[in-house]
Amino acid sequence: MSELTDIFETNAREAAASVERCRHAPGAVRQALERVTQKMGRIVVGAAEFVDPRLADVLRELPGVILKPADEQLATANAGITGAFAGIASSGSVCVALGPPLTAAASLLMPLHIVLLPAERVVARPRDLFEEACLGGEGLRRNLVFITGPSATADMGPLVRGVHGPHRLHILLLE
Repeated sequence: MSELTDIFETNAREAAASVERCRHAPGAVRQALERVTQKMGRIVVGAAEFVDPRLADVLRELPGVILKPADEQLATANAGITGAFAGIASSGSVCVALGPPLTAAASLLMPLHIVLLPAERVVARPRDLFEEACLGGEGLRRNLVFITGPSATADMGPLVRGVHGPHRLHILLLE
């Protein structure tokens, strides 16, 4: 697994994401999140169903978290935090399962998207997620979005980041 996570980290960084390795423990995750979200203002938390359940309390207690955001708060929040369904080593992409409340908004609308990715959920290639033996076959029963680095477009000339989604993608690789 270490080789896959190393490949994932290298490719995610090449795609302009920041990657931080962190112990998969409430205290360590809280410390990392507080550092990344320091002075961020409003934070929206989507589902984190693929991480240690004890992290739910950590996420709710972060300074600036809006537990039940109104539409206006969603439109003006500074950061979104979600769990990752999986990571794809070959591309450095994170795969987020859409459907649970606030996950789409937290992963696609905020200027900063923070993803909690358990190292054991990193797979080699995207197609691996659609095999019955991979992650209990969950990939066959989910609506998934693949995110590779921050939002970017070059439709009108030079590469511009953050035009239609997060300006920054920060991945906490939980080991």
